Amino acid sequence: MASGETAVPVSGDETKNATWHHHPELPLGNVPVFVWPLRLIEAFKYIFSREYILVIGPFIATGALSWYFLQPAIETCATFELGWITWLFVRNFLLIFIVAGGLHLYFYVFKVQGTDRKYDAQTPTLKDTPRFFMNNQVWDNMLYTLCSGVTVWTAYEVFYFWAVANNLVPYYLDVRTHPISFVAMFLLIPFWSSFHFHFVHRLLHWRPLFKFAHGVHHRNVSLGPWSGFSMHPLEHLLYLSTVLIHIVLPTHPIHFLFHMQWQAMGASASHSGYEYLTIRGVPVMGMTSFHHQLHHKHLDCNYGNPLVATDKWFDCDHNGTTEATAQVRQRQLARAEARRQKAAL
Repeated sequence: MASGETAVPVSGDETKNATWHHHPELPLGNVPVFVWPLRLIEAFKYIFSREYILVIGPFIATGALSWYFLQPAIETCATFELGWITWLFVRNFLLIFIVAGGLHLYFYVFKVQGTDRKYDAQTPTLKDTPRFFMNNQVWDNMLYTLCSGVTVWTAYEVFYFWAVANNLVPYYLDVRTHPISFVAMFLLIPFWSSFHFHFVHRLLHWRPLFKFAHGVHHRNVSLGPWSGFSMHPLEHLLYLSTVLIHIVLPTHPIHFLFHMQWQAMGASASHSGYEYLTIRGVPVMGMTSFHHQLHHKHLDCNYGNPLVATDKWFDCDHNGTTEATAQVRQRQLARAEARRQKAAL
């Protein structure tokens, strides 16, 4: 998401290559959390900033709503039964349909925001494109999201709530007895998600896995809300595995639901193609980070997101400058040459 990107002025940037309709100030930076040397005051200010809270807040709200009003009683989850499992599937289907569909209507059908804060002037409603189902990017993305994505998402929830009902997970972190830990968990889960995402994402860019699975997601060059959770089933399985931390970490089911919905519905926001959702030109909520937009363009960079500086740590960061683009191209050419030499042997 756009949350987490900081900027420092620089002379050269991606616009010199005639690429972007809009971008934040460059070069991009990471948030002042989990950086060295430690910047504790800045980290504290960021975690409790309006920008960060407004990004995670809606998913905390949907997680709480799901737990209190849309969740089958835990005792009914002790055995695998079609009734409660179907209910979870329907709940998740409707949640992603409302969020991704709503954002798509807002940005691309009714065009309420026009191209204000939009990175790419193109739209994701590409037609007559053979690489997509029914030659239509949006229909293709909806198919993968609603069929594969919701199914795998629901499967993780089914096994989690079955494990909770059978006392197989550390259950649970109650707000009345552990109020600080309870709140802190909401604030820290996105950082764990960012860390996990980097390594799973790099694995998916391993050439065999990219061809078999991750290429489905990367057919989306011009991004839209339905692009975010449009993945091959294997990628859904790996991408959502971040929630397995709740098996070993004492949390509350609300944290699990928030985490899962952050991964699934948050992907719709983080692939909207817009930096912010604005109202009358005023930025209200962070959407897509330019950091990830650069990944969809250049592929060989920015495997994580700005919340944790894993791309800087492993020297695969693209900060939006022409110098960074040149470095990515150099790496790609070097690997291509290595493959050619290997094939020639």
